[in-house]
Amino acid sequence: MLSLHKSRIADFQDVLKEPMIALEKLRELSFSGIPCEGGLRCLCWKILLNYLPLERASWTSILAKQRELYSQFLREMIIQPGIAKANMGVSREDVTFEDHPLNPNPDSRWNTYFRDNEVLLQIDKDVRRLCPDMSFFQRATEYPCLLILDPQNEFETLRKRVEQTTLKSQTVARNRSGVTNQEQNIKPQFFAFRWLTLLLSQEFVLPDVIRIWDSLFADSNRFDFLLLVCCAMLILIREQLLEGDFTVNMRLLQDYPITDVCQVLQKAKELQDSQ
Repeated sequence: MLSLHKSRIADFQDVLKEPMIALEKLRELSFSGIPCEGGLRCLCWKILLNYLPLERASWTSILAKQRELYSQFLREMIIQPGIAKANMGVSREDVTFEDHPLNPNPDSRWNTYFRDNEVLLQIDKDVRRLCPDMSFFQRATEYPCLLILDPQNEFETLRKRVEQTTLKSQTVARNRSGVTNQEQNIKPQFFAFRWLTLLLSQEFVLPDVIRIWDSLFADSNRFDFLLLVCCAMLILIREQLLEGDFTVNMRLLQDYPITDVCQVLQKAKELQDSQ
C-alpha cells in the first residue's frame, strides 16, 4: 500500500514538472484522489479550477497578479462608501450629501454596498454551516488574513461589515428531523439544496469531503459529477427510503447514514460510465 501511494505521488510529480501541464492526464489522476504530500492537492486544485494556467513558466507572475487583484477586490468590496474620500480630507458630510445611504439610484455606491451585504450574509451563513466546530475553519490563513481581519486597517473589516448590517445572520441550527408532515412527499429541495450548495461538506467528515472534491474538480464539465454523486447517495439507501415514512426518510436524508465515501464514489462512477 505504501509503495502504491509513493507511486501515485510520483505520477503527479511527473505531470506537474512538465513545462506544459497535460490537463487530461492530470484530471485522470485527480479523479481517483490527490495525495496531500508536498502541496500536491493545493497545486492540482488551482490548475483544475483554472486559477493557474497550464504553462509552468507563467505561474509566478500569475500568482502575484491574482493576489494583487484579490487585494484590490477586498478593498473595493469591504470599504464603506465615503471612507476613502474622508481619509483624503473630504468631510463625511460632503460625501454623504452627494451619495447617501437612501439614494435609490442604481449607480449609487451605497446601493451597491447594500447589495453586496446580501451576498456577504449568505457567505456568512454558509461558513457557519461548514463544520464550525472544527479548528480547520477557525485558523487564520497565511494570505490575506491581515487584510481581511486586521482592525487597524484604514477600511472596514469583513467581520465588522457583516456584524453591522441590519439583517443580522443567525447561527444556523442543525435540524436533523426536517419537516414533520407525515405525507410521503419528499421534494429534492428538502435535502438536495444543502447537498449541492455546500458540495456535500455537511454530509461527510472533512477528509472524505476533500476526497469527493478531488473528483468534482477533475470533472471536465465542472461539477456535473456532483449530481451523479447525489444520485448515488440516494440509490445506496433506496431500500431504507422505500420502507420509511416521511419523517424517518427526512432524518435519513438530512443525516446521511453511509460513511464509506469510496462506496458512494464508486456508484457515481458506475452511473457516469453507463451514460
